[in-house]
Amino acid sequence: MKLSLAQKLVAAFLGLTLAVLIATLGLARWSFDKGFLDYVNALEQVRLQRLGSELAEYYVNADGSWAALSVDSFQRLLNRTAQDRPIGGFGSRESPPPPRPHIERPADASGPGQRALPPGGRLPPGFPPGGPPEDKPPTALYDLQGNIVVGVRSHLIDERAIIVPVLVDGVSVGELQSAPRRRLETPQETSFSRQQLNTSWIIGISFTVIAFALSLFLAKGLLAPIRRMISHVGHLSSGHYSQRLNESRSDELGQLTRDLDRLGATLEENQNSRRRLLADVSHELRTPLSVLTGEIEAMQDGLRPLDAAQLVSLEQEVKRLRILVDDLYELSLSELGGLRYEFSSVELAGRLSSAVATVQARAKEKGLDIKEDLAEPQKVRADSSRLDQLFCNLLENALAYTDGPGSVAVACKRVANQVVVTIDDSPPGVDAADCDKLFDPLFRQESSRNRRSGGAGLGLAICRNIVDAHEGTINATPSALGGLHVEVALPLAEGTEQ
Repeated sequence: MKLSLAQKLVAAFLGLTLAVLIATLGLARWSFDKGFLDYVNALEQVRLQRLGSELAEYYVNADGSWAALSVDSFQRLLNRTAQDRPIGGFGSRESPPPPRPHIERPADASGPGQRALPPGGRLPPGFPPGGPPEDKPPTALYDLQGNIVVGVRSHLIDERAIIVPVLVDGVSVGELQSAPRRRLETPQETSFSRQQLNTSWIIGISFTVIAFALSLFLAKGLLAPIRRMISHVGHLSSGHYSQRLNESRSDELGQLTRDLDRLGATLEENQNSRRRLLADVSHELRTPLSVLTGEIEAMQDGLRPLDAAQLVSLEQEVKRLRILVDDLYELSLSELGGLRYEFSSVELAGRLSSAVATVQARAKEKGLDIKEDLAEPQKVRADSSRLDQLFCNLLENALAYTDGPGSVAVACKRVANQVVVTIDDSPPGVDAADCDKLFDPLFRQESSRNRRSGGAGLGLAICRNIVDAHEGTINATPSALGGLHVEVALPLAEGTEQ
């Protein structure tokens, strides 16, 4: 079964919460058990300290000897110090359990829970056999030689035993040892521990429910803009490019929505450009076809004679159609990357001078003066034939859209690591808002679509594609001469001195 993104987010949020919750409650439980046992053992050490004070006083009254200390006396001291305990368990204020029947044990008995017996091998009345009551830890008094004097020797007393010295005037006269508590044993302790465990379960279940509710809320909030973007992409896929998301978010999703809006605007512009291109191409094809059709029908009807003059007229219209079709084909190749380029080190000023010489005669016929300002030779990595096509198209455009008498200024200079070619012409000019549109296919400034020359209007679009293929830039602005200023910047060839 495939999970939706919302289900995955809820599962991720809930899983992360459960992992953190289990780790937190587990550590809290471990800390509680350890801390509570440490507290119980700390109380045991306080009890031993009180017992040590009582034994020190007993030792002084017995003229500095433990020989008179009986098991019965030691038990009474144990009971006295245990009655002041502030918590339940082995030191509670509750009355001690009733004494168990006493039994006799051999004096040399040993093993877990056994204790040293007084002379005679008989336990005093009231001392429970096998050790102290179950709610009291085994406690024993040792002399300075490490021999047990009285009390219970337990297998639980090891290197981690609770040890408190018995001091008389700052001098140790004995040592009390008691086994540390390793687990909670008394009913009060286990009841308190169980209560804490139940509280932890309640907290865990409550936070799990809260985390699940918050996960649903967060997943819904996070997926809302994504669902809107999915819907928007569906509209774009259906060709509805005019819709916009207009999100005001400042995060990554907001950036994505703005990118989708820009994508929609780009697709809408491309769609409009394609429609305009189709309309322009159909118009450009219709004009010569209409002229051809009209002249052929006139000759068929006998309105015009079929002579050499009519054939020349028909040839001009066919030539116009051929130029338009060739330009469209070359434009499509340049946009698809189908034009072949053979790059080599080319001296740019020389190619520009050759292009000027090609159009010089037609410029004089129209009354235009071409001025050249070419810098020292600079080499670029380019295709020489495409550079000739680029410069010829730019110069032909300047001649076609400049009134005579007028002038055209051609300049070439080096700027940083580029060679910049500029072509300026005299009036008529172009509005600054329309300068960038001049590189669009079949764009013209006149709304009537009447062309000033016989060109197809694709030359500048082809020029832009050629410059892009050479990793350069081309732009147009109003000229200081009153016409159009076209600037082409091409990078210098590698190895050219800076």
